[in-house]
Amino acid sequence: MLEGVSLVAGPASRELGERIAESLGLEPMGAMHKLFPDGESYFRFLEKPRPSVILVQGTHPPQDKHLLQLLLMSKGLRELGANRIVAVVPYLAYARQDRAFLEGETVSLRVVLQLMKSAGVDEIITVNPHAPWALKEHQIRAHSISVARSLSLEVRRHGWQVSCVVSPGKKGMELATEAAEELGAEPVRAESWRDPATGEVRVEVEAGHIFSNKRVMVIDDVVSTGGTMSRLIRMLKSANASKIYACCIHGLFIEGSDKKILEAGADAILATNTVPNKYAEVDVSGELAAYLARMFT
Repeated sequence: MLEGVSLVAGPASRELGERIAESLGLEPMGAMHKLFPDGESYFRFLEKPRPSVILVQGTHPPQDKHLLQLLLMSKGLRELGANRIVAVVPYLAYARQDRAFLEGETVSLRVVLQLMKSAGVDEIITVNPHAPWALKEHQIRAHSISVARSLSLEVRRHGWQVSCVVSPGKKGMELATEAAEELGAEPVRAESWRDPATGEVRVEVEAGHIFSNKRVMVIDDVVSTGGTMSRLIRMLKSANASKIYACCIHGLFIEGSDKKILEAGADAILATNTVPNKYAEVDVSGELAAYLARMFT
């Protein structure tokens, strides 16, 4: 058990927070939460926090609601005497806009981190953020952990044989390599581009790779509308891949994107429980608890 530490499991991440608390030998702090008829959140803490507080609250959709809840809880804990607040934010919203791509754009990540700091958050722990490099550029201390290996272990537990791992985006090769090392597979990077004005996505796999009759794991940090993932799966299907397993860290699955991915040719979908969803078979509470234990000891 961690001495002098309280843990609060926020409404967005209740189950994950309780699992982290169990791993750390902590009892979640007593708290009341309700919604007023107009949708506003109400919080009341039923006990005083210890000097240090772990606040577990994701900011997945509805992002604005969950973010505001995090701010309300952090401010309340600070006013009750908490000296140090570490926010565990499994999915960090607004991280995609880590810089101004077009003139006049608001850098949303900067605003969100400043809001957290102003509400009393001292440090943030998040999982596979969209732009981990951008977190280092802000005043609040941020820690990011990767759970790509955990996804690979779950693929192995399912008995899915994989010969190559494909991942799109700026962190594509890093994610693909992490996952491939656990599976003894070949990592492959796929380039992806998103038009900043229209949002249209283009995907292209590195030249020279043969996917015919191969079993492929596709891994991405976030699946929201499924545009990038489904395009990549169609490309692999047209290259005669025999099996395609669609895996992601954060499964938002907006607007039936899981159906879109399956219709594109995926044989299965796998995600973690950073965001509650029906494909969340990979529990990241153990990794988060281990990281927290090192921080507080």
